[in-house]
Amino acid sequence: MPVKRILIVDDEETLCEVLKINLENEGFDVDIAFSAEQALSLDLPSYSLILLDIMLGETSGIKMAKILKSNVKTANIPIIFCTARDSEDDMIMGLNIGADDYIMKPYTVRNVIARVKSVLRRTSGHKSNNVVQNAKPNILKVEGLHLDLEFKRCIVDGVEVKLARKEFELLAYLISHRGKICSREQ
Repeated sequence: MPVKRILIVDDEETLCEVLKINLENEGFDVDIAFSAEQALSLDLPSYSLILLDIMLGETSGIKMAKILKSNVKTANIPIIFCTARDSEDDMIMGLNIGADDYIMKPYTVRNVIARVKSVLRRTSGHKSNNVVQNAKPNILKVEGLHLDLEFKRCIVDGVEVKLARKEFELLAYLISHRGKICSREQ
């Protein structure tokens, strides 16, 4: 199994070094960027996960996360916000823009490592259990579930299941965004 690469984006050098050492001790390959601009100049699709502070310099962590989620090559990279912004509104905003987890400072290194492993388990399983695009591009498959997007048919273990239009659309959306937290509006 290839070594998972993690990018830490935070302007606190000491904190970055502590996280880097501890994550490397867990078997991860870790790089550090001290600004969003520095991080965005790297080969981001090569990373398995990004630990991202919100309060950075010119480009905030929120803006960087939006940039990552809007790019096809980086949209599926899991992001964990590690930040001193500790209000519930900040957390909800971070999760709504696509973060996979949100850790408030101060935190313990053990907590960060446990959450990194949890997110990687969840997202790695997502990739190996990924929604399969069939030879027909309008069919989504997940295990025994097949959705025919063209004819609006749902088949579970070979049996067609009748769904209302809205139920079908919701199921298709959730399958297409499998492993992600979705807001009510989405």
